[in-house]
Amino acid sequence: MSTRVYVASPDARADLSAAAQAIAEAAGRQSSPAVLFHPLAAQASSARLVGASFDEFARSTDEAETGIIERFEALAAAGPVVAVGTDYSGVTAPTELALNGRLAADLAAPVVLVVDASQGPDHALGLARVALDGLAAQHATVVAIIATGPTHTDATRTLLASLGVPAAVLGDDLSAVLAATDVTITTRTPARFSHELMATARADVRTIVLPESEDPRILEAASVVAARGVARIVLLGEEEQVRADAKRQGLDLTGVEIVSMNNPGLVESYAAKFAELRAKKGVTLEQAREAMADGACFGTMMVYMGGADGLVSGANHTTANTIRPALQVIKTNPGMKTVSGAFLMSLADRVLLFADCAVTPNPEPAQLADIALASAQTARMFGIDPKVAMLTYSTGTSGSGPDVDRVRAGYEEAVQRAPEERIAGPIQFDAAIDPVVGAKKMPDSEVAGRATVFVFPDLEAGNIGYKICQRTAGAVAVGPLLQGLRRPVNDLSRGALVDDIVNTIIMTAIQAQGTNGPLA
Repeated sequence: MSTRVYVASPDARADLSAAAQAIAEAAGRQSSPAVLFHPLAAQASSARLVGASFDEFARSTDEAETGIIERFEALAAAGPVVAVGTDYSGVTAPTELALNGRLAADLAAPVVLVVDASQGPDHALGLARVALDGLAAQHATVVAIIATGPTHTDATRTLLASLGVPAAVLGDDLSAVLAATDVTITTRTPARFSHELMATARADVRTIVLPESEDPRILEAASVVAARGVARIVLLGEEEQVRADAKRQGLDLTGVEIVSMNNPGLVESYAAKFAELRAKKGVTLEQAREAMADGACFGTMMVYMGGADGLVSGANHTTANTIRPALQVIKTNPGMKTVSGAFLMSLADRVLLFADCAVTPNPEPAQLADIALASAQTARMFGIDPKVAMLTYSTGTSGSGPDVDRVRAGYEEAVQRAPEERIAGPIQFDAAIDPVVGAKKMPDSEVAGRATVFVFPDLEAGNIGYKICQRTAGAVAVGPLLQGLRRPVNDLSRGALVDDIVNTIIMTAIQAQGTNGPLA
């Protein structure tokens, strides 16, 4: 049996509790007892393990969903868990089949569908068919069916088994049902992806510096990150002023370090190193001291000198203001000459990476190769198996012209530099994403139809592409994340929400996990 199972029904007539209890008991006879967990219930109870109440879910769906996943994962780490779906008695009753599918996908748990057969086998079959379609639409995976209250048990088993999964009636030996649950669910919903990011960040906590402590959004984001334990935060500013601002907002900055940009020792140390690094550009020590009055520059030097592992800025400043100091002193990784911007696109059932959507307007072939290889590395950091598609309007050798030739040259350089990477190009988007089209247009490619990383031919296409996906497919766009630098520096939109800032801090902290020590 899988260590995680979700038991759901299409309506209130099925004896969901009895089926869940039977699965838990059968699991106990095979290996170790399974605990019963109720993702949603009328209210929390000391007698039941509950993820969230219906009221909490209605008040803040995202927060409740996060809590449900965290509580479930804590239980699953200790042993088998059977999540018991809703019983159609709460405020979400009209949409509970879809809700159960969504929660099962969030929990990466295979579903055992429970249907009522008291009205006969044909009615049970109809219920099951509709429920299978409804759960599949939410990207849940049904692996078995149990009927409760059957009037014709043999006929019920036979008809339900015709749907292609093991079927049983309550009271049967459930060995086949338990065996069917022993699968790995790879679906990554936005809520699950968010949980995975926080878990990854907590596993190796890094220090991130935020220069713009005068912004209320930055203070709130710092408070949230510190409370979640996903990063250590350094705010640049005067401690008395920063703490007074936080108090006015009702924020708790416990665990947040505040560093003054007027600290003489730091100013002199950072300025001396900055002047040394920029000496060939004619920067004097006095000019370097003046540069340290800029938060992005001061914060970048803090990262360079090892006082922080990464920097997040841009809430009140331009992208150039954030990136320029990083290009001047942190510089690009060995063998990499291009800084690019990637977005992680969290779709309903998977996470894709799009690049370059933020930095390089018209990349040359060598830059496209840099972007492809950096994107593959970024994908691995965030649990995406990189299959890189270098996009244009033609696939393989079917077309030619300056734009296609540029992408082809970039592809050839990328493959030459990193033959171990799985890269396809030139390739159209449909051939990269759709297995049927991919098999037809590029039949010998292991990337075509299965791509997870998409390198656009230029900034215009990349920016348009990620926004189309965000606005029409409902994807959660996380980024941009800057790629190619020796230490992570990330830029915020000046219209960023607190959640956006929190996500960028978490992503920066994860990027920093692959680095150690000062660059000085």
